Amino acid sequence: MGIKPTQFIVERDGAVITWLFYNKPQNLLNPITFEELLQLRQEFYEDRELRVAIFASAMPDVFIRHYDVSDLVDKGTEAKKEQPTEPRPRRPGFIKGSKPIIAAINAPVAGGGMEVSMSFDFRFMSRNASMSQGEVHVGILPGGGGTQRLPRLVGMGRALELMLTGRPVFADEAERIGLITRACNPYLLMEETMTFAKALAERPALAVHHIRQCVYEGMEMNIEDGLAMESELFAELMASDEALELMQAYVNTGQKGAAQLMEEQQKELERRLKE
Repeated sequence: MGIKPTQFIVERDGAVITWLFYNKPQNLLNPITFEELLQLRQEFYEDRELRVAIFASAMPDVFIRHYDVSDLVDKGTEAKKEQPTEPRPRRPGFIKGSKPIIAAINAPVAGGGMEVSMSFDFRFMSRNASMSQGEVHVGILPGGGGTQRLPRLVGMGRALELMLTGRPVFADEAERIGLITRACNPYLLMEETMTFAKALAERPALAVHHIRQCVYEGMEMNIEDGLAMESELFAELMASDEALELMQAYVNTGQKGAAQLMEEQQKELERRLKE
C-alpha cells in the first residue's frame, strides 16, 4: 500500500480489501476522509490482484455519524462572502478501471454518511442500524449525491418522502424498498459481507467491469444509446481470452450439465448467506 491513511485501517484477504473507517469519537466525515478514500480507491483500482473492496467501520457501535457540520458552517460562511463562480465541470458517471465496492453498515448512519454508502455498488446493513437523509432539519439539502442517487435507488416519490421528512429507515424496510442489498443480523454482518465479496471476486473481472459500465453509463443515456453500448461491450467480451476459455469449457462439459452446476453454485451461495 502506497499511502499511510490516518482515518482508515486497511486489511487484505486475498482478492478482497477492507477499509475500516476510524475517526474517533464519532466517525465524522471531513475533507481528510474523502482525500484518503480517493487515494485508497485509486490504489484498489490499479492493483490487478484485488477484485472487491469493503468499506466498514473500525468502531463496533458507530459506522459514519454524518459529515462534520462545523466544516459546512465554515464553508457556508466563506461562500456567503464570495462572488458566484462558474459551475464546476461535470464528472463522468463511470470511472474506467473501477471495481465493485460494498458498504458494511453496522450502526446508524445519516446525511453525508448515507450518501457515501449510496455511492458504492452494494450495501449490507445490520438490523440494529438505520439510515437517514436528514439535511432538511438544518436547512440544507443532501449535497453529497443524495438528491440524485436516492431517487435512482428507491424511486422519486419515496426519495422525496425520505429527504423531506428526514426520518430513519431501518434495515428490513431499507432492503424492501431497494435502498440496501441485504439486511443482516448484527453478529453476521461482516461474515455475510465477506462471503458475498469473495463470491463476487471469483467472477470474471472484465465481465464484471463491463456489466457495471453498462449499468452506470446506461443510466445517463436514452435506451437506443444504452443498447448500442451494450452490444459493443458484449462483442468485446465475446472475443476476450477469458470469455472464450469459459464458453469453450461450458460447451465441452455439456451445456445442460454446466447449467445445472451453475444453479447448484448459486443455491450454495444463497444457503451460505442465510446461515
